[in-house]
Amino acid sequence: MPKFGLDEKPRVEEAEIASIQWTSSWGSVGSLDKPLPLAPELTRIQSYFAYARATLQSLGLNILVYVLQHSFGITLNEIPKKAFHRDRWMALLRSLIHVMPFTIAMGEIIINWRGYYVGANIDGLNYMQFAAKLHEMAMQSSLAVIVFCYVRHVLFSGDALPIGALLSGLQLTQISYLWSMELWGIASSKIPLRRRLGVMSMIILAVLLASTVGPSGAILLIPNLSYWPAGSTNIWLNTTAADLWPSKLDGSMVPSYCSQAANVSSICPASEWHALSDYLSLANGILPAAFLGPFTVSPYSVQLTGQGSLRQLIIQHHIYDNETAPYDRGAAQATTQHSAIADALSATSSLWDIALQNSDSPFFDQRDAVQSIVADSYQPYTLASCGADVIEGNTDDRPVAFPIPPGSPLDMLQEADIRTDTALPMFAIEYPALTRSDILNTPGPKSDYRIKWVELPENPFNGSSVGAVILQPTTNDTQGILLCNIAAGWGSTSMNMSSSPAASGTGLASSSIYDPDATLPQANDYSRRIAESVITFSLPIFPQRKINISTDWAEYLNPLIPTLNMTVFNALMSVKLIDHEDTTSANIILAGLLANGLARTGFNAQLQGEIKTAFNPTLNASIPDGDYWFSGRGDMFSVDPIISNADWVRLHISSSVEGYGFGLQGFAPKLATAILLIYCTLVVGHICYAGISGISSTSWDSMTEM
Repeated sequence: MPKFGLDEKPRVEEAEIASIQWTSSWGSVGSLDKPLPLAPELTRIQSYFAYARATLQSLGLNILVYVLQHSFGITLNEIPKKAFHRDRWMALLRSLIHVMPFTIAMGEIIINWRGYYVGANIDGLNYMQFAAKLHEMAMQSSLAVIVFCYVRHVLFSGDALPIGALLSGLQLTQISYLWSMELWGIASSKIPLRRRLGVMSMIILAVLLASTVGPSGAILLIPNLSYWPAGSTNIWLNTTAADLWPSKLDGSMVPSYCSQAANVSSICPASEWHALSDYLSLANGILPAAFLGPFTVSPYSVQLTGQGSLRQLIIQHHIYDNETAPYDRGAAQATTQHSAIADALSATSSLWDIALQNSDSPFFDQRDAVQSIVADSYQPYTLASCGADVIEGNTDDRPVAFPIPPGSPLDMLQEADIRTDTALPMFAIEYPALTRSDILNTPGPKSDYRIKWVELPENPFNGSSVGAVILQPTTNDTQGILLCNIAAGWGSTSMNMSSSPAASGTGLASSSIYDPDATLPQANDYSRRIAESVITFSLPIFPQRKINISTDWAEYLNPLIPTLNMTVFNALMSVKLIDHEDTTSANIILAGLLANGLARTGFNAQLQGEIKTAFNPTLNASIPDGDYWFSGRGDMFSVDPIISNADWVRLHISSSVEGYGFGLQGFAPKLATAILLIYCTLVVGHICYAGISGISSTSWDSMTEM
C-alpha cells in the first residue's frame, strides 16, 4: 500500500511568537514580530488529511490520527508546533468542539421554555444523570477553547500577557483558581488596564460557568415530576353573581319547609348539620385526654356533600394565643367550598376524564388530574366570638355588650372598652337596644340551649354580620348567657378538584385563599399567623365582600329536628367539647353552621351550554373532543353570548396533570436557563470570531504542548 508523507508544512498562513520578553517575576509574552510566509503547496490528499487532522484534534480525538496511520498505512508525522494558524476553514473546523454541547444546551433551553409533558413514568430516568455528566464535560472543554481563543486574540493583537494567563484554560474546573497566585499575577501585571480587566473578566466568567453549567444542564435535561397544563375552558352557571354571592340575606330567600332540619344535602341553610356533630364527636375522641391542651381541637375538617361533589367544612380554633390580649382567645373560623361551584367543577372534571378517550394526547397515563378555578370565585368565611355573662333575674335591665372578633378594624376598637359591669374578659361594644331582661323571653324550654338572634347595626358594629345571645340550661332565676358576635364575608379563593384514572368518580374539592396582590396585612402577630392559614379573617382586607344577615334568615340555621324534638343548636351542644367551656363549643358551632348555610346560596345553579364533541369510532359515539380541549384553543361549551354575558356567572377552569416533563416551573430551572444562555452566547461569539479572523491553534491543548 502506498504511503503518503505529510512532513511538509500545510498550506496555511502561520504566525509564531518571535520573541518572549520576561518583564516581571511572573513573566509575560511579548508581541509578534511578523507572520511567517506561506508554506509550500500541499497535494490534494495532503490537504484533505490536514483538515481531517485539524478536525480530529479540535474534538480531542488525537487517538484517531494514530488509528488512521496504522489502518491505512498513512504516515502522519507531527508538524512543528505553531502558536497560531490563520485559515478560516481550519478555524471553523476547530470550532466543531462546540457543536455537541451547544446543540444539547439549546435543545434543553427550547424544550423547557416551551414546556413538554413526557408521561407519568419514564424508564431509565436515572441514566439521564450519566448523560448530564457527559454534557457537563463537553461544555467545560468548550469553555476552555473559548478562553484559549481569547488569550490568543490578546497576543495576536500585540499585547503582552503573564505566563499564568496562558494556562488559565486548563484550570477552569478548579474554583480555587479564582483566588490563585496566577490570577493575582494577571491582576497585578503591568499590562494595560483595559486588557487586564478583559482577561480577568473572561477567566472569572469561564470558571463560574464551568462550575455551574453541569448542574444547570442536569436540571434542564432530567424531566421533573410536577403538574403540567392539560387544557382550559370557560364554564357558565345559570345564576347571577348577586344570587350566588349575595351581600344581604333575608328569610325570603329560603323555602319555608327549611324550618325543619334535614340531614340530606339541599338548599336549606341547616342541611347536613350533622357534619358538625361528627366534628365535635371526633374532636372529643381523636386524641387521648392527656395530650389535649385547653385550646386544642381536632380534626381539621369534616366532609360535606353537594348535588354532585364532595366538599370540606374547615374549622380553625384558638386563632389568637396571646394570653394578655383583650380578644377572645377561643374564637373560631370556618369556611367551605361553595356548593354550586363545586358541583360545576365536579361535572367538568368528569367530562375531562371522558374526553381522554377521544384524544391522542399523552395524558391518559397521568398519575393525577386536577381541575382548578383560580380567579373570580368566592366562598364563605365566618368567624364567631362568644363571651360568657349572666342575667340577674327578671329585673336586670342592664344592656348587653357583644365582644369584638379578633382582627377587627381599628375604628371598631376605638368604640370599645373593657366593661366593668359585665363578665366579658375582652373588648366589648354595648348594645342599648337589648336589655338582659328582654332575653329571658326567648322561646324554648329552660333545660335546652336557646338562641336569640340580634341584628347588629353598622355603626358601631362595622364588620359584624349578626349577633346571637345563647341562653344556657338553667333551673333557677340566674340565667347564664353567651353573647356572640358573628362575622361573615365572601373571600376570593382558588378551588381544586382531583381525579385519577383508577378512581371511580371525582375527588374531594379543596381550596385556598387567592390573593394575587399579596394584600393580606402583616402588621401584627395575629395577621402574620392567619395569613399563613387556609382560613383568614382579617378585616377590612379579607374577606373582600362583607355579608349582612337578617334574623329571619339566621333562624333557618337553627330549625327544629322533629325526630329529636329539639333544635339543631341544642342537639349540637349536647355533644359539645369535653373539658372545654361552653364558649368554645358555641364558637365552633356558630361559625360552622353559618359557613355551611352560606355555601348553599344558588344551590340549584347548573352548568349551561353545548359541549363540543367529536365522533369516536371505538365507542361508536360522539363524546367530548379531547384534542380540542387539551389544546386550550377555546371554550368547550357553546352558549348564547347575549344571555351568558347578562345573566350568567362565568368561571374559568384550568386542567393540569401530574407526571414528568420539561418546563420552567420554579426558580431553579429559570436560573439554569439563564446560565446556559450565557454559555451559548459565548459559543456563538467564539464561532463568529473564528470565522471572521481565521485564527486558531493546535498547540494549546495540554501543558506539554504549551
